Amino acid sequence: MKTVKKSVSLLVLSSLVFTAACSSKTGGQDSGKDTKPVNLGKYEEPVTMSIGYVMNQDSKWPSGSNDSFTDNRYTRWFEENLNIKFNYAFQIPGGGYDQKVNLLISGNDIPDFMRVNEAQFKLLAESDMLEDLTNVYESYASPLLKEVIGGFGNQLTNRVTSNGKLLGIPSTIPAHDSDPVVWIRKDWLDKVGINLPLGITIDDVEKVAKAFIEQDPDQNGVKDTYGIMSTSNFVTNSTGNNSLDAYFTSLRAYPKFWTKDKNGDIVYGSTTSETKQALGKMREWYAAGLIDKEFGTIKPDQFAKGNSAGKAGISTGATWSPMSALADSVKNDPKAEWKAHMILSQDGNYYPRQPDPLGTIYVVKKGAKHPEALLKMINVAAEIDNNRPSSPQLYADSPGTNWNVRPMQATYRLKTTLKDRFQRFQDTAAGKLKKVDLPPADVSIFDNYSKGWDAIKSVPQDWAYTAYQFLGGQIVLDPRNKEVYSQFYGSTKTMELKWANLSKLENEAFVQIITGNKPLEYFDTFVSEWNKQGGDEITQEVRKAAKGSGT
Repeated sequence: MKTVKKSVSLLVLSSLVFTAACSSKTGGQDSGKDTKPVNLGKYEEPVTMSIGYVMNQDSKWPSGSNDSFTDNRYTRWFEENLNIKFNYAFQIPGGGYDQKVNLLISGNDIPDFMRVNEAQFKLLAESDMLEDLTNVYESYASPLLKEVIGGFGNQLTNRVTSNGKLLGIPSTIPAHDSDPVVWIRKDWLDKVGINLPLGITIDDVEKVAKAFIEQDPDQNGVKDTYGIMSTSNFVTNSTGNNSLDAYFTSLRAYPKFWTKDKNGDIVYGSTTSETKQALGKMREWYAAGLIDKEFGTIKPDQFAKGNSAGKAGISTGATWSPMSALADSVKNDPKAEWKAHMILSQDGNYYPRQPDPLGTIYVVKKGAKHPEALLKMINVAAEIDNNRPSSPQLYADSPGTNWNVRPMQATYRLKTTLKDRFQRFQDTAAGKLKKVDLPPADVSIFDNYSKGWDAIKSVPQDWAYTAYQFLGGQIVLDPRNKEVYSQFYGSTKTMELKWANLSKLENEAFVQIITGNKPLEYFDTFVSEWNKQGGDEITQEVRKAAKGSGT
């Protein structure tokens, strides 16, 4: 902790120096309460934050550690260096968090500080339950945090502003956080005599799937290996683990995404001719037995089942998917060797859809004491998330212990943060950058890479995190990677009323087409019904909203 205390001095002096006396008003609300405004350093008297918390059961603690979600290096650091303590208003497993927040909102009983999604934020704003953070943000947000949020233009601030008041602090999702990757077992490719480059075609995927089904790549004498896996969550608005998203993307189809047609008008990606073509391809694959027959019924949380059991050699996901989808594969079979591939479109480029830059939103209950404490903590999170040398390196010895274990469970990363980190690792591996010049948190990851893939499989999560950074990172850095953003993120009034039914209509139509229960031409019927049942109205609202936001 001595190192940590030294780092906070640098942190405050180098990047968090602000005027000590700030206005005691926060958008007309008294923010000082019992203590006069201070700078971004340590409070003279303890300040307790009442917050809600998610217990992420996948979080990893350092070996031999007694740390917990409510008592760990983060909580102790904030208490020692900022004099901020925490009162956990509720602690909920990840799957039940949104439901708990909805109940608290309906009962008008939210804690002083809370993480919410965009729909919950809108309801809180409309109910006048939130503190105005306009002046708090201006006075207390660090230059780095303002750069993080401002780096996405006005997309983020517009979505957390109501009636001219900033009512929440948005977390950010950097570019390339969910580029679709096809992870393929290289040891199986060797068994069936196929060699693949980093960039492959959709025809290559088809060839590999056939070989994995027919040529017994696990060499057990039984035809029990799969081709293309998918869960019931087979199409998403981003990239799902073992979904069909990567294959749609390779055909320049973007279902559940707002894109532009040939006339430059915004349209819903699920209704385009490209999506119809992609459904036709998936239909062909399903009829040929290349897609698992159970794909429409496999629960989304069972996405890793085939990988872990050693029966699947193709796994789709994102650059980070080894941690969630592949770690158990190498744990159960250390001979498993996974490689990352991107599916190129016909023009030879790769067009991954980009995630909504808005992650979650932290809000302050109207009238709560010390709303500036939220900014103080988020400033530190931004320093950590962007690998600033002055930031506290609290879990540098345990790469698997991530941001989910800190009190403010969100990330505040620059748009280029991921790409910059991947580039540092590649430059270090190529000898262009010295290991000593890496941020402390990255040194252990590079050390794992230097040991070799087989050597680190004894700790599967270390292998998985290293694969994410080095193998997944190659795809993000490839010059053929052309990022594609949606023309609109967020919601409209008609969406709130009709989107659930429209999504059900869409999902059922897609399943029927892929499985052959409906002809491909049924897609046109779906589009017509989608428009009639509210889709056309929503499209007009989206076009208007996108024009107003400058998207």
